[in-house]
Amino acid sequence: MDVALKEWAVVVEALASGRQLLLLRKGGIVEGRRGFEVRHTAFLLFPTFEHQHASFIRSDAQDLFQRAQALYQPGKLRIELCADAADVFTAPADPSRLLSAAPLHIWNERYIQQRYEYRPDLPLNVILPRARRLPKPAILPMRPSYAGCKSWVNLTEDIDVSGALPVLSDDEFAAARESVMDALSLHPA
Repeated sequence: MDVALKEWAVVVEALASGRQLLLLRKGGIVEGRRGFEVRHTAFLLFPTFEHQHASFIRSDAQDLFQRAQALYQPGKLRIELCADAADVFTAPADPSRLLSAAPLHIWNERYIQQRYEYRPDLPLNVILPRARRLPKPAILPMRPSYAGCKSWVNLTEDIDVSGALPVLSDDEFAAARESVMDALSLHPA
């Protein structure tokens, strides 16, 4: 696999630990007027530190922020997870739904509000990823072509994802999916 979705390193850590069950997307600057699109239903998770701030993470998840920082190696890209986009939804119009679903994610009120306010002309997408841990992390050189405010990155190297194991069991994932759907009153897009 050589396609990766950029996500805050702390969120990747939260997905890896089962403490994050969803992703939010509107799109990076590169996506322009169209906004974010799920171009790939299977992808690697590219941990990024761009735009990541501890001030957007709830206090009970700061340990994940510290772990993500500790794993950072200058000039290197560490990929530990791949995922399938199990579901894609449009976020509820009322941000309080996401705020009340705190057990499903690590973001705080300030971040949720910011996601709704940024580019109000674009829909806020909720992605429910089925995360799988690679048998061993892939350590790649960080290339200039990976930089920038874009969601999707085509890696120069192909990552072997065979043997990747789900972070959550089938039953745990089914329960997590139901929790997301119930908490946010979501319907598939």
